[in-house]
Amino acid sequence: MKTDIRAELRLLPLWAAAAVVLVAVVVLVLRITGLIVVAIVDAAERIDVAVSTTLGISPLGASTLLLPADWTPGGGWQR
Repeated sequence: MKTDIRAELRLLPLWAAAAVVLVAVVVLVLRITGLIVVAIVDAAERIDVAVSTTLGISPLGASTLLLPADWTPGGGWQR
């Protein structure tokens, strides 16, 4: 017999259902916060690379790898 999530939550005691919902909300908030942090860090690294490249200095981002101008994604370097 297939039941939906609401039916399964109704079978739990009220305190257990509340705990499950609370954990789900906390996980959702943490995931949203993580996505916001990733977006901010990515934007900061992109700005760092753009400004550094424009000024002719190496970027500060440790995870940044600058590719040569003649490199293509599918075939490596063009000759």
